[in-house]
Amino acid sequence: MTRKFFQLFLLLNLLSVPFAQAQSKTYQHYLKKFHERKAWFISNYDTLSRESYSAIAARYAMNKDIKWADKTFIKMLQHPKGAMFWMFPVVNCYMHGKGKMSPEVEKAVRHAWKTYAPSRGDTENHWAMWYTCLFLMSEQWPDLPGSEWARGTSSEENRKEAKEYLFDWARITTTIGQGEFDSPDYILEYMVPLTLLAQFAQDPQMKKLGEMLTDYIMADFAVEHLDQQYIGGYSRIYERNLMNFHTSASSIFAYVYFGVGEALKHGWVLFPVLTDYKLPEIIYDIATDRSKSYIHRERKRVRNVIRYGEERNPPVYKYDYITKDYGIGSLMGGILQPIQQHTWGVRYTYGKPYSIIFGMHPYWSLHEIGMFFPEEVKTSMAAITASKTTYNNPDKWTGGSPFERTFQHKNTLIALYDIDLGTTSNHIDGFFPANLEKRIIDDSGWIICKAGDTYVGWYPLQPGQWSKEYELKKQAYNTKTSSSVNDGTMKLRNYRLRSYNLQNGYVVEVRSKDEIGSFDNFKNKLITHIPKAAMTPGNVSVKYKTLDKDIMEFAFPNTRKLNGKTVDLTKTPLFEGPFLNAEVGSQMLTMTYKKKKMVLDFKKLQISKNY
Repeated sequence: MTRKFFQLFLLLNLLSVPFAQAQSKTYQHYLKKFHERKAWFISNYDTLSRESYSAIAARYAMNKDIKWADKTFIKMLQHPKGAMFWMFPVVNCYMHGKGKMSPEVEKAVRHAWKTYAPSRGDTENHWAMWYTCLFLMSEQWPDLPGSEWARGTSSEENRKEAKEYLFDWARITTTIGQGEFDSPDYILEYMVPLTLLAQFAQDPQMKKLGEMLTDYIMADFAVEHLDQQYIGGYSRIYERNLMNFHTSASSIFAYVYFGVGEALKHGWVLFPVLTDYKLPEIIYDIATDRSKSYIHRERKRVRNVIRYGEERNPPVYKYDYITKDYGIGSLMGGILQPIQQHTWGVRYTYGKPYSIIFGMHPYWSLHEIGMFFPEEVKTSMAAITASKTTYNNPDKWTGGSPFERTFQHKNTLIALYDIDLGTTSNHIDGFFPANLEKRIIDDSGWIICKAGDTYVGWYPLQPGQWSKEYELKKQAYNTKTSSSVNDGTMKLRNYRLRSYNLQNGYVVEVRSKDEIGSFDNFKNKLITHIPKAAMTPGNVSVKYKTLDKDIMEFAFPNTRKLNGKTVDLTKTPLFEGPFLNAEVGSQMLTMTYKKKKMVLDFKKLQISKNY
């Protein structure tokens, strides 16, 4: 090695040291702030006077006022109810209270698990919670016969069944995708059991599985995160939370784990927060770096199809385009989840929480219910609408439709509808927030909106009618969230664009100030791009030249062409983008951020990092 080369080598190495240290200090600073947020979050519950499992668990975890926790825990255990939604709060309280609670409380917990038989439920999140809790409590009482468990199976049988299910669920999730995927609401029902496993499982394999699946779920959220918002589409979301994203659990996780947005709290989010789980540095980076725009694609799976289908878990194809100012994401359309599906939407950083524009066909039917629920089809509608009261409401804002399909390329989306005559809800709707800076109905046919530095154009392929909607003061899960009549005290929330043509659709273009310059420039360019459409039964199609001069051709239901080449959605990987990549069937997830790399290998049950 020459002297000059050696000097250059030494200089380069010296220069790299401060950079590495700076990266380390950045993450250390993040961890410091993360623990401060955790402490604030827990402080809302460890002195809470209202009787709740959250208040009990927080006191046990922080070793504060144990007598109050004991007394309250015994009281709440007297009348167990809620199935798996009873199981996980009780497990959290018990685990954090071990070695602190009185013998009387220990006996009360054991008695409850002997006498109360919680329903296992019928959804993916139900089973994740139910089996996790059964496994953990069977480890706590490892040698009991079936007579000591309400379900009549021994501790050993419980552990074996639960372990087999949870590993099989992990296998399915990492080969063909999660069923209840990308839900701003139901991310909670996965984070709770998975962090419990990672924290408290005695079986080293189960402990590792919990850790890896927690990272998997958080990475999936991180890559579709923008300023405390989860970019859609979603498998499930409640209407209230769709409009007010900050009430979803994902927004609270974004605050606690990503350090982004408004300080929020939720009694059930407390349970993951009480564990030792820390977000890996690479997932934090993925969640918060929006310096470059990117395309991200995913494959998930349809919830178990019980009737009216040839395939148990058909694939779901998802497409996102995310920038620092907005994200537009879509599912390919069709019924992919019952009741609470959100097929596509534009979310942006301006005007929160009403920072979404989207459209849908508010479909409902016994056929949809029969596809996914095991009960007798003819009598199931009453039970469904009793618990999900918006389901058969023609003005609802959540749900999928067999008559809806989408085609997205980057920041341009086309939605088409070919609705059969006699279908429930024979119209389509578009949601436009009232707090938009501008909503121009141009003579060209374009509806042109300004939301801060985000510009959205919507071209209806059929005529429609505008109406106003006012926000109800009191919103609840499963209920409608707005009224078309203002009682004089209500806030204007959104404009609804409704079109009654059964063959229908629209083109959506989204750009930011950084991408296209001024709003006027966006408007002037947009009005020269007019889609060419056919709108007759059985022949619904559109051809459109985007602002980026790409040619999109889309014929309902599934013929998509980009610049003359057929788009084959079946080739979509499990994850594909600059940050997350995974092949179908691989049981592996590779995370990449600049020179950092982290791999979750579920076949070997290993985590590898190169940073």
